[in-house]
Amino acid sequence: MDKQLPVSVWPEWKITEKIGEGSFGKVYKACRSEQGTTFYSAIKVITIPSNPGELSSVRSESPNEQSVKEYFQGLVNECIQEVSTMEYFRGNSHVVSVEDYKVVEYLDDIGWDIYIRMEYLTSFMEYCAGRALTEDDVLRLGIDLCKALEYCQCQNIIHRDIKPENIFVSRFDEFKLGDFGIARELERTMSGLSKKGTYSYMAPEMYKGEAYDARVDIYSLGIVLYKLRNHNRLPFISLEKQLITYRDKENALNKRMAGEPLPRPAEAGEAFANVILKACSYDRKDRFASAEEFRVALESVKSGGAPVKSEHIHKKKEIHSVPVKNKSSEIPVRKRAADEVEGTVVVRKNNQKNPQTKEKIQVKKKRQKGTEPLIAAVIIMFVAVCVIVGVFIWLLRENAELQRLKQSVTQTVQTAENKQLQETLEKIQTQATEISDNLNAYSWIGSEDQGKISYLKQLSDGSWQVRKILIYPSLSEDHQYEEYYYWKNELFFAYIWADSSTSDDIKDGQQKIDRYYYEDGKLVRWIDENNRCHDNETDNDEYVDRGEKYMERAEKYKDELNLSSDIGSGNTEK
Repeated sequence: MDKQLPVSVWPEWKITEKIGEGSFGKVYKACRSEQGTTFYSAIKVITIPSNPGELSSVRSESPNEQSVKEYFQGLVNECIQEVSTMEYFRGNSHVVSVEDYKVVEYLDDIGWDIYIRMEYLTSFMEYCAGRALTEDDVLRLGIDLCKALEYCQCQNIIHRDIKPENIFVSRFDEFKLGDFGIARELERTMSGLSKKGTYSYMAPEMYKGEAYDARVDIYSLGIVLYKLRNHNRLPFISLEKQLITYRDKENALNKRMAGEPLPRPAEAGEAFANVILKACSYDRKDRFASAEEFRVALESVKSGGAPVKSEHIHKKKEIHSVPVKNKSSEIPVRKRAADEVEGTVVVRKNNQKNPQTKEKIQVKKKRQKGTEPLIAAVIIMFVAVCVIVGVFIWLLRENAELQRLKQSVTQTVQTAENKQLQETLEKIQTQATEISDNLNAYSWIGSEDQGKISYLKQLSDGSWQVRKILIYPSLSEDHQYEEYYYWKNELFFAYIWADSSTSDDIKDGQQKIDRYYYEDGKLVRWIDENNRCHDNETDNDEYVDRGEKYMERAEKYKDELNLSSDIGSGNTEK
């Protein structure tokens, strides 16, 4: 470890180790503790100028110190613009989330440190170490990154630097796209557009300096998939040679940029190879027209179905070509508010708000006779049941149930067309993540034999809030699994599913799933078993009936717990 955060930068976060280093920055693992729970993030530190030699070089070519400072200030602004771009993706399950960033200016010389705090993930390179990726793994990677690119296209954003180094993996084995051009823009500005590294995956039109559009990302992703199914070799690189020279790489790149047809990737099945080669077409008109079309083709290969024709793809967003130009002309520079804090100048204040401090406890004050003895009895039950079902709950914590919750909620945020709905879904995502990450720390009542397990959290005032209630088919009126998730004792998400063990109509390995999203007691989104999305369809009788049905059941199961208690107005959830 060779870095500590300045006092003015997230004092609650402590750097524990360095986990990566590149030309323009270093990445550290950081942690903070709250109420006995440890949270982790990755903090990237970009230093401008990157070294004393670079500063000296600019000084030798500049008439005065003000010109030198303006030059490097421009680089800082470029970087801030790129980081700001990442804020569009906060909450997207297939894009690395930037939690916050700050810029600190040196007082004794020309220089800045840019601190970017991101979710802590495993790099794809580390993920691949010591493991052989199957075709199914590579297909899943392609599908996940296509979903990321779909959202990019909706925001009119082109990544332009897709490569294995910019791919990350969550603890749920989700593949995520990161690093939206920060290092690339710095490299372009500082040293001219170098061919090092990134050009191995760059589309021909971008390589040649021609106008390009979002299909450059489709090409780059195609090359990534090609390499992963070609013994980790790029196109035109010999599979027999053990030692690959610089000239081998240059010759291979020149062949691609000259438009020579790519050989089939050696390890890809026929259907998968065809999809990869289409994505890597020299002429962009021959590639997939959109990330959505690319994803559908990959999903078809994964399911073993026939390739999906382009006319079956719906709701394609028109893609416009953009000329090559300086990044500074593409995105307006944000206004910066500077604050002096203990010898540093912080360009941007922390805008991340603790979702827990935003919440105001809203519970009805109900004083009932016998509440205190009842609570005491419930607590005694907790202790007894913990001993009996401890092993079972541990297994439950580790199974796919938690993954389903996170995936079900996060995957749907990006599809919200209404801004208010998107904000609601983002709030639901935050709540769902809190529950899924801490389920093992909650108390619980019940068992599978009883047909119900309830998870509860004790607040600082001693009162209890229900977090989740799991209903097994044996207790369910519909003979299916019912999972209800609560925040401040109010239902916000219901996950209703069945499999072959509950229904003869469902094949082995398949599930029938319905997801319901609530706000203030009202259903705002229903995703049906066919993955069709229904938003605020109050004129749809089935939508209304289903929403009321599961809301009533959730209230019924919650009321059976009898956990209501008096909470003072000053209490907050810890």
